[in-house]
Amino acid sequence: MTPVTDQRDDYITIIAPTANEAMAQFKARGLAAQGYSIAGRIGRHQFTLVGGEDAQELFSGAGMIAATFCRRAAV
Repeated sequence: MTPVTDQRDDYITIIAPTANEAMAQFKARGLAAQGYSIAGRIGRHQFTLVGGEDAQELFSGAGMIAATFCRRAAV
């Protein structure tokens, strides 16, 4: 049985050309003060936007750094 909780996880992913730029944006937006922390490893990703049967490569298929941050928030 899953326990009932009045909290949920909120996620923000910052996409940038470099890890330094992603972390600078984290600091500039004050995300630590809002309770966010890094959710996992920062790494290079390729992104595809899918809608129905269509798929579009984002950023011209170039790899970008993705950094995902998470916080627990009241429902």
